[in-house]
Amino acid sequence: MLKALYDCYELLASNPNCDIPTMGYSVAKVYFAFNLSENGDLLDVIPLGEQKGKRIIPMEIKVPEQEKRTSGIRPNFLCDGSSYFIGADKKNNPSRARQSFEASRELHLSILEKVDDPGARAVCMFFENWSPENNSEHPVLKDALDDVLDGGNIVFRLNGEPGYIHERPKVRAAWLEYKRRTRSDIVGQCLVTGEIGPIARLHPNIKGVRGAQSSGASLVSFNLNAFTSYGKEQGFNAPVSEEVAFGYTTALNYLLASRQYSVQLEPSTTAVFWSERGADSLEHNLLAQLLFATNGEDSDTAANDRQIDLQTTKLIQDILIRVRAGVPQDFEKLNLDLDSRFYILGLSPNASRLAVRFRHVDSFGASLRRVLQHHEDMEIERPRGVPEIAILSVNRILRETAPPSDRERTPPPVLTGGLMRAILQGPPYPQSLYSAIISRIRADRRINFVRAATIKACLLRRQRFTTLPDENQREGVRITVSLNKESTDIAYLLGRLFAVLEKAQQEASPNLNTTIRDRFFGSASATPSAVFPQLLRLAQHHIAKAEYGASLDRRIGEIMGKIDVFPSHLSLSEQGMFMLGYYHQREAFYKINE
Repeated sequence: MLKALYDCYELLASNPNCDIPTMGYSVAKVYFAFNLSENGDLLDVIPLGEQKGKRIIPMEIKVPEQEKRTSGIRPNFLCDGSSYFIGADKKNNPSRARQSFEASRELHLSILEKVDDPGARAVCMFFENWSPENNSEHPVLKDALDDVLDGGNIVFRLNGEPGYIHERPKVRAAWLEYKRRTRSDIVGQCLVTGEIGPIARLHPNIKGVRGAQSSGASLVSFNLNAFTSYGKEQGFNAPVSEEVAFGYTTALNYLLASRQYSVQLEPSTTAVFWSERGADSLEHNLLAQLLFATNGEDSDTAANDRQIDLQTTKLIQDILIRVRAGVPQDFEKLNLDLDSRFYILGLSPNASRLAVRFRHVDSFGASLRRVLQHHEDMEIERPRGVPEIAILSVNRILRETAPPSDRERTPPPVLTGGLMRAILQGPPYPQSLYSAIISRIRADRRINFVRAATIKACLLRRQRFTTLPDENQREGVRITVSLNKESTDIAYLLGRLFAVLEKAQQEASPNLNTTIRDRFFGSASATPSAVFPQLLRLAQHHIAKAEYGASLDRRIGEIMGKIDVFPSHLSLSEQGMFMLGYYHQREAFYKINE
């Protein structure tokens, strides 16, 4: 995984249109710029954030690589918070703020005091002359002091000069020389590249995973003796060179920050994905849409803002039309690089660390075939108003496991990982997904096309991986996209029968607030023998009052002719067939030819 991320960094760095940080630099969110005179006097405090409603959105700037902080005082070079630059903050600990300022002054003077550059001299004079005791009295700072003390990052500018001081060539050279001098003294073989070089003691933080600490979290770290061996500490237990540690974390941070490469699957899992062909490639856009498209339903999802070109949109439409028609795909005519590699990584927060929920590496062709198999398994009769080529994304499926009134409820992380593995590797869908959908239907007494599609896919794929004892049994439980009038599966027939009985009641009393579905759906799908005799007696009264009662009565007779006895109980698998039969029969009522 680290090797794949490091290769991704090299791929991004080789792209002239990609503004990914180089070694020694990182991207930080910056709120203010201190505009300095050549003598180091603070002339202006320039806000860099953008006001959006009540929030300030900071500017993201490429800055010198920032130190990983825990509880100690560790200043950053030319981009830091108020405690390090002016010796004050809102943490009610003036002594620590003063120590932070002194540490920052020492760092900047040690790097810049011999640099022949006006910007470097201005920063040195600023730190030499600044007095933290006079913050509130400074004529420029006092009006913006409250905002500056909030803790956001600050950078420096030289008055009358473009850009920031940390971008000046001689300042950059001084910083890179400092980084070279302070490289790790521990030299070893990197586990990722196999090359000999300085080993990273700490790996940079990963930012952008929802639920993790705002300062970032570690993907690789050791903080307890139980995790160490042979007397080694921290990152030396799993030797990764400083270059690779910088590369893989920079690539991952870049992917997480880009809506072209990341998506929030549900509240506790963030997924990143990339292709060897790059974010602008047809391959990348195609799989991203087939997996994570939202069809405009999720305004809070990064995938909803992903820009898709017309070529990708047309290709997706053509592919899904063939899926709907059951026509095999002709991949050779799609003009795609089927041999390129495609990667997906799912991350969840775990205290100060990140947990890998799933990861996938395969050729684009193999990934595409499995994703299309998933869509084919999920294909089901669509209700009126649902587009024929609407994509059932991962998020759309996961959302159906939560109550409609509580969409923020987090599905178990194991469910998300299991679903992604089923889609990308082709095994049966997780039993937890099937059970969650069945439980949700029994609780809500509502089965929409997403839930029905999920049940159908789970049953179909389980059947595909199970050897049935004889062909007659295989035919009896044949799972179809739309209504199967030839099916002899008892659970499927009972679901159809319940839908017809409900239709009879609705025809007889169209304005009822409570129907048999509200009162009997759960018990009918679990204990048919206790419910259906009563429902059939009630149906005679409904048929007598309904305008098309005779037609409904014939349909009931056709279904009952295939049922010998009502079972006392239906298993969990049979309950899914019941719900599938109910859904198919209900949707068949709205077809023109019915």
